[in-house]
Amino acid sequence: MSLSKESKDFLGNLRIYLISSGKNEQEVDEIVGELEDHLVETEKRGKSVSEVTGLTPRQYMNQISAEMPIDYKSIFEYIVMVLVGAFSFIILGDALSGDLSYSVFELIGYPLVMIGFLLCTAAVFKYVSSHPVSKAREWTLFSILGGVPILLFMGLFFLGQNVEAPTVVMEGIGRLFALILAFAAIIAVSLWSKTWIMIILAILVNGPQLLIQQSSFPEETKLILTGLSLPVFVGGYFLLLFVKEKKKEKHAGPVT
Repeated sequence: MSLSKESKDFLGNLRIYLISSGKNEQEVDEIVGELEDHLVETEKRGKSVSEVTGLTPRQYMNQISAEMPIDYKSIFEYIVMVLVGAFSFIILGDALSGDLSYSVFELIGYPLVMIGFLLCTAAVFKYVSSHPVSKAREWTLFSILGGVPILLFMGLFFLGQNVEAPTVVMEGIGRLFALILAFAAIIAVSLWSKTWIMIILAILVNGPQLLIQQSSFPEETKLILTGLSLPVFVGGYFLLLFVKEKKKEKHAGPVT
């Protein structure tokens, strides 16, 4: 018997809520798996999610979350890996373009923005998974979540370019070392997360840009092609992932 849409949504939201609350992912999967088996049996008897839990979805999520310890080790690992991955992307792109210089604003501001982004991401996911939110509001929240860090990064870059401050510049051997370190960090993060997405994005973001810069096109054409390459290649990749995920959902067998 296949689970109802209400139960599937509830289980998905419960998993997101617990992980966003800093709970251990393996323990979360075990709890969600046990609850899924229970819901399959109770739905055969015509019971709904609220009848099984005896609470509203939000109350049940809060109750389960309160009973589970916070996994500080995993939280620390995620923060470190996200910071390492983000800095590796920035350094890789700058090293390939030959501009490895960072003001004190950027060196201090980038980590603070990334940590703030992680905290806000967890808060938004907790809110969306535990409240009835329309698609329009959901898209608005995620757009703000994605847009604010970009604006802050642009602000830090502007400060670094227009306000006098101590600057770290890497050239020659320093640039080569930074390039190798960035590659190694991206590979390490990919191995830790058990996914190729970091490596693929590094190639899609920097590969076309590097080829365009080495071409014999006029500078104006290079700028246009560089501006188009990012949304075309990266956007195309995420569209491909989206289509594959939809096909997987469509062909997924019923829960028995």
